[in-house]
Amino acid sequence: MNKDLLTNIVRFISLLFFQIFLFDQINFLGFINPMVYLLFIILYPIENKRWDIMLISFLLGIILDTFQDTGGAHAAACVTLAFTRPIWLRLVYGESYKMKNIKVLKTSMDRLLLLLLFCIIVHHVIFFSLVIFNGSQILYTLKLTLSIGAATLVVNCIILALFKSRVKS
Repeated sequence: MNKDLLTNIVRFISLLFFQIFLFDQINFLGFINPMVYLLFIILYPIENKRWDIMLISFLLGIILDTFQDTGGAHAAACVTLAFTRPIWLRLVYGESYKMKNIKVLKTSMDRLLLLLLFCIIVHHVIFFSLVIFNGSQILYTLKLTLSIGAATLVVNCIILALFKSRVKS
C-alpha cells in the first residue's frame, strides 16, 4: 500500500474519531466545539485529482452529519471547502501551487495560518448558515462563525504545530 494513501486513511479516521468523540463533547462556554476534521481537507495532497477530494469531503461531511444530526450541513460545507480549496491554495502559495510542488504541512506556519483562516471562514459561513437557516438570525450566525472559527483556528494551529515539528522539510 502506498505510504501517502496510508497516511491519508489514518488521518481521515483519526480526525473523524477525535471530532466525534472528543471535540464534539467539549462545549466550551456552552456552545464552542472546535472543528478539527477540517485539517483533513486542508492537508489533502495537492497532486491528487480534484474529484477525489470532493468525494472524500462529502463522505467526511455525511459521516459527521449522521453523528450530529445536522441534515447535510457538514457535507455541504465540506464539499464547498473542497471545491474552493484550489482558490485558497493559489492565493496563499501562488506560483508554487501552480507547479504542484508544495506539501502544505511542510510550508511555513504563517502561510499555513493564512490558508487555515480562509478555509475555516468558508466552511463555517456555509455550515452555520445552513444549520440556522434563518435570515433574522444573521447576527447569531456571525457570532457562531467567529467564535467557533476562532476556537477552530487555535486548536488546529496547536495540532499543526505539534505535527510540523515531526515533519522534516
